[in-house]
Amino acid sequence: MRLTPIEIRQHRFSVRLRGFDPSEVEVFLEAVVADFEAVVRENAQLRQESERLYAELEAYRGRERTVQETLTTAQTVVKELQQTAIKEAELKVGAAELQAEQLLRETEERRAELDFEIRELRHLRERAEAEVRKTLEGYLSLIDGLQQARGPRGNDVDR
Repeated sequence: MRLTPIEIRQHRFSVRLRGFDPSEVEVFLEAVVADFEAVVRENAQLRQESERLYAELEAYRGRERTVQETLTTAQTVVKELQQTAIKEAELKVGAAELQAEQLLRETEERRAELDFEIRELRHLRERAEAEVRKTLEGYLSLIDGLQQARGPRGNDVDR
């Protein structure tokens, strides 16, 4: 039988000549002691369970802090990686632009060189044409001179 505090307060012992019935008091005290011991044990168990749950809660809070710190670190790393990627992309674009400008300059220089070579080759062709014309005209003059030296019929003067 489990006693409540009200039952303990309301319990009345029968009075005998010499006071309370000792066996009834003994039985009652044994019941009170048994219930009290059960309450003490339950209280101790609940206290242990409470301490265990509190420790578990603290462990979870520690894990939560670790997860929060990890998340914060991950976000920071992601931002840094994004910034690094942007900087690298800007550097690569800048390098590509410089390389394109260099290639354009080299192409312009090569075009200018080729234009100069074309002018030189045209000039050489004109000079070669003039020299060939002069040589041919010299041969024609020589042939005309030989024909005049042969006479009107084409006879040699020396024969």
